Amino acid sequence: LQDEISKARVFNIPSVPLPRAPQLHLLVHFGEHRPLLFRHKLCVDPEIFDDILDLISDHRIFHNNSNNSQLPVAIQLAIFLNCAGHYGNSISLVDVSQ
Repeated sequence: LQDEISKARVFNIPSVPLPRAPQLHLLVHFGEHRPLLFRHKLCVDPEIFDDILDLISDHRIFHNNSNNSQLPVAIQLAIFLNCAGHYGNSISLVDVSQ
């Protein structure tokens, strides 16, 4: 019976975990061509994102004299908005399909 179950197994657990690919590079495309998807990801319209970015880009908190450079302000803002707009580990079917 165990052999039959092993042969009929539909789901196969990979020996090496699949890499996770961030979608940050897609935000520019979403903002220009799919604004509803941009809004779904970051909970703001692309124009509002750009306005917020203009307002905070020159703030000293985003600039340091350390050997460890920071991510660009746009990426930091996108990460914050994504986290703030999604509760815990909730995920939608749209997110899964991407």
